Amino acid sequence: MNPNKRLGFNQHVILRLPSNNFKIVELKPDGSISLGKFGAFYTNDIVGYPLGTTFEIYYDGSYEPDEKNKNRTPIGKVRVMNTGIDQSDLESTPTPLPMELTNKMSSATNKELINIGNEIQGMTMEEIESLKKQSATHAEIISKMIESHGSFHKKTVYSQEKYLNRKKQKFSKFFTAEYLSSSAMLQFLLEKGDVQRVMDLSQESIGMLLNLGNIRSNGQYLCVDETGGLLVYAMLERMFGGQTSSALEDVGSIVVIHENEHPNLDLLKFSNYSDQFIKNHVKAISLLDFFEPPIMEEVKQAFKPLSKEEISSLKSGKKNAYYRRLKWYNTQLQTIELSKHVEYDGLIIASTLHLPTLVRKLGRKVHGSRPIVCYSQFKETLLELTHVLYKDLNYLAPSIYETRCRPFQSIRGKLHPLMTMRGGGGYLMWCHRVIPAPDPPTNLETTNGNGTDININSNGTNGNDTENDANGMEKNSHGDATAPEMNKKQKTR
Repeated sequence: MNPNKRLGFNQHVILRLPSNNFKIVELKPDGSISLGKFGAFYTNDIVGYPLGTTFEIYYDGSYEPDEKNKNRTPIGKVRVMNTGIDQSDLESTPTPLPMELTNKMSSATNKELINIGNEIQGMTMEEIESLKKQSATHAEIISKMIESHGSFHKKTVYSQEKYLNRKKQKFSKFFTAEYLSSSAMLQFLLEKGDVQRVMDLSQESIGMLLNLGNIRSNGQYLCVDETGGLLVYAMLERMFGGQTSSALEDVGSIVVIHENEHPNLDLLKFSNYSDQFIKNHVKAISLLDFFEPPIMEEVKQAFKPLSKEEISSLKSGKKNAYYRRLKWYNTQLQTIELSKHVEYDGLIIASTLHLPTLVRKLGRKVHGSRPIVCYSQFKETLLELTHVLYKDLNYLAPSIYETRCRPFQSIRGKLHPLMTMRGGGGYLMWCHRVIPAPDPPTNLETTNGNGTDININSNGTNGNDTENDANGMEKNSHGDATAPEMNKKQKTR
């Protein structure tokens, strides 16, 4: 079953709730998932459906309440929810109303509304709770609340839609199972309040970072990620598109540089990539090992691989110790290869380390005409970095970018930007790694009009010009006597 198209077991998905909140869950076999006041359901009931399907939780009265834990959410059944809007209605009516408002009276303005509080609602909380216990659906509860409302017909169509949406967020029992992409994970973390964990990244910033970094398949990239693995997850999606087939095992890799003993890539466990796939395409090296890699001769002297016959003759205890040493040996060889013999297709950094020092050291490992992109929460950090790179001929045109994407309210007839939005999003520094041309040599050989070579010295004089020696004799650059000196010798004879 393709995890990019259908729901499957042992897969992480993100659930969109009626309150427009999100929840990340794992679909374990024979398990159950609780959504609080929105109900609970069994995992097996939704496996196999396409991603993006909306399910409704309903109760037929057959469940038995838990006497030991009365606060436990009862587990109901699920069914695919019908949107209630026919495709023919969408074609005939450009802006269809919700089904609940099709036969309701409305007013042109709200001037006849009088705010008298909860007394305008004919139903009491006891009656609403009684309907819930009778396993009434959210549509039935909302319909009865609209009928018992004293001034619902005095509201405008826009006010009625707002009222209906508020009640759906409160009483509805449906959810939408969506694919857990890096963008959805970032949105979940931001709404959860983990802004510092992702370094104040926004969806616009991470999208622009991937574009400026030219992240593509079949590339080798150097990355410093302090967002818990979110940046690496976004790069894997851009490189492999969510595919985990064996045909892509040798296409592209990401080398993660970290400052601790182990890299912090905790968010990768929520991705749909297997542990073996991540191991094949994501390599982790510490800063110390990358800048000061081990020496090949010392590594070969410390360990020598054995043949299959020699390994089979070892005892179990020594065999385990040998495999541990063999793992260390392969890790050292990989560190030497990635730090000395590989030129990378790009450098992507999202770190709080001192960027002016870090970028110049890591930039030496980047191939010529390749991009370097650095993200920071603060503009001043990137300004200092650009001042340093401007003086270095190995980096071309460092520039700072800032992203802002304002959300709009898309209510029918009332399209305008929202009054408030989330700030932040950070800043990006983008430049290219270039290899400067070598300085011209001090002596250049040119040819005159007659085809004779002329040597131009560093002082700009012609190497064939005559000069006087210490005795006043005229000599050319080869030390031969000139024509006047030869005539003088003939006269003496």
